[in-house]
Amino acid sequence: MIGRLIVGAHWLDAWLQVHLGRPYRVVLAIGLVVGISASIHDLSRSVASSTNILKIVGMVLFQLALLINQLAQLHEHRERRRARRNAKTQD
Repeated sequence: MIGRLIVGAHWLDAWLQVHLGRPYRVVLAIGLVVGISASIHDLSRSVASSTNILKIVGMVLFQLALLINQLAQLHEHRERRRARRNAKTQD
């Protein structure tokens, strides 16, 4: 079931990129920046509000993993944009 969900999400993402193009990519970029900001805010709030050290460590590790993932997605998005821009200038 997870495999079908992943394949379906990949197909939908590709379809949206083809049919909506730039507006879809702009929404994704904005979403990534907002998500990264929210992760940083949640991370600082989690550390400030908890007294259990194991809970703090768990929340910090989880939030850092999400932040790393979002930064990687932002990097991939920027690299795709750069590659498209370079391909246009070489034509």
